This record gives sequence, C-alpha cells and structure tokens, in this order.
Amino acid sequence: MGILENALFKFKNIVENHGLLNKEITVKMRPLKPEEAIGKPLRDDFPLLKGKEVLVEARFLDAKGQAFTDEPSDFEGYIKDVLDLKLDTNRNRAIVVATINAVLRHLEMVMNTVHCKNQEPTECGNEMAERFFKRWGEDMTVGLVGLQPAIASALIKQFGPNNVQIADLDEDNIGKNFEGVEVLDGRNYSWQVVANNFLALITGSSVVNGTIDELVEVSRMDNKNRIVIFYGTTIAGVAYLENLNRLCFRSHSD
Repeated sequence: MGILENALFKFKNIVENHGLLNKEITVKMRPLKPEEAIGKPLRDDFPLLKGKEVLVEARFLDAKGQAFTDEPSDFEGYIKDVLDLKLDTNRNRAIVVATINAVLRHLEMVMNTVHCKNQEPTECGNEMAERFFKRWGEDMTVGLVGLQPAIASALIKQFGPNNVQIADLDEDNIGKNFEGVEVLDGRNYSWQVVANNFLALITGSSVVNGTIDELVEVSRMDNKNRIVIFYGTTIAGVAYLENLNRLCFRSHSD
C-alpha cells in the first residue's frame, strides 16, 4: 500500500470515529487565482505565478485545506464521495489531499494548511537554510526535488551551488541555470537527487503527482541515513497521518 493509500485508510477511520462519513457535509473546491493564493511575493518565478500549477482549496465547515496540482478541478460532494475517488489521476489525488487537509484542520489535528503570501515564501526559505546550517553545518549537501525558487535561492546562498542539486518537472525549468545550479529533469533524475545527498528536501506536491512512493523508497536504499523532509502545505495532512517530516514556516491555519 502506498503512502497516500495508507493515509487515506487512516483518514477514513478518523472520519468514521467522528461521525462525519455519512453526514450531509459539503466539500467545495475551486482553483485559486495566483494573487489569491500567494499574494505578491518578492520573486516572480513561482510556479503559481507562471501558470504551471494551481492551488486548489477544499472548504469544510470552518476550515480550509489546499493542494498544488497541474490538473485543477471544481468538486462538490460529501466526504464519502471523496473517499470513493480512485487515486489514479492528479485531479483526484488533489481533491483527496486537499480534503484531508481541510477536515484534519477542522478537527485541529493539523495546522498551517493555507499557503503563505507576499514576502513570506522568501522568509520561509531563509529560515530553512539557517536551520539546516545550524544543525548540520556548511558542508552538508541538499537535494531539492521541486524548484521552489525562494527555497532554492536560500539554500544556494547558504551552502553554495556545489552543495545543492535541483530536479523539477517543469519543462521550462529543466536544463536552466538557477543561480549556478543546473535544474535536472525530474522525470529522470529526481531519484538521483534524493540518493546522492545528505538531505532530500521534497515538495509536498509529490503526494499529488504520484511520485512520493518512489522518492521515499529511494531515500531508504543502501541503509544510508539520508534525511528526508517535505515542504509545503499540500502534504500537511498526509505528513501527520504517515509521520513524515514536514517544514512550512510561514503558512497559515485560516
């Protein structure tokens, strides 16, 4: 059973235990406009602003849950309808993941399920780099799976381009020089970026695009003590359910 499948099984038990499964509770989902999702950040090269990915938002009573996806879709139904969705498309996985985030936020099991805005992505990247430096020193190597430009820039400034590898799925980014680091094709090299570095910092949207299981499996190869940390709001609920390391310093709870 994969990570999302296992998390969904646990989520179903939580929903049943709280008497929410068969109640007429509506989950509404809509793609957020770029400025609505991320505001006006200090950089203009975020995937949200380039139109490559969309942030979808599930609303459950008083709570919001978000997820990145390249297959946005409106959805309205009941929690039991979400549980019946097949996890075979990015569209369905995004609906499921955003719903898990919203419901667990409502139950106060997870916090910080809403994306940061304006200058906050840059602040988050800087704090990550500073914390990694304080804990593991300047000679550590980092593999970044998913080009989040503010995080990537902070890591390169802190550890140097020779200690940072980046893989991304966006064809517009692949092969480009990002502040001294060549962006590798994530379809072919994400596993190497994880395998070859002390720390693998992986986008939480991997739980939506279907790559998370392979990346976690690679991190456990050869019995090496690789450190794996996921970043972002998308994986908030799944990280809680599956006990995965997650950092997201400037996200919000509402």
